[in-house]
Amino acid sequence: MFVEAMVRECDLTGNRYDTPVKGAWALAQGATGRWCAVMYVGPEVIAEEGYQLISYDDAVARATELGGEIDF
Repeated sequence: MFVEAMVRECDLTGNRYDTPVKGAWALAQGATGRWCAVMYVGPEVIAEEGYQLISYDDAVARATELGGEIDF
């Protein structure tokens, strides 16, 4: 899941931004069942790859439906 969020860096490109930019958190469910952000994704990657972002509230709802704890 890619959740719309303000980010200060992109883990995929190594870019760091002077001020937060509109990017995304890449969420994953770990072995313990917790959902958490595992990477920060910058706007350039989102544009290049065409990732579809969801809102924070939609991410909470989906993670709740799928089970596990929410840690983001």
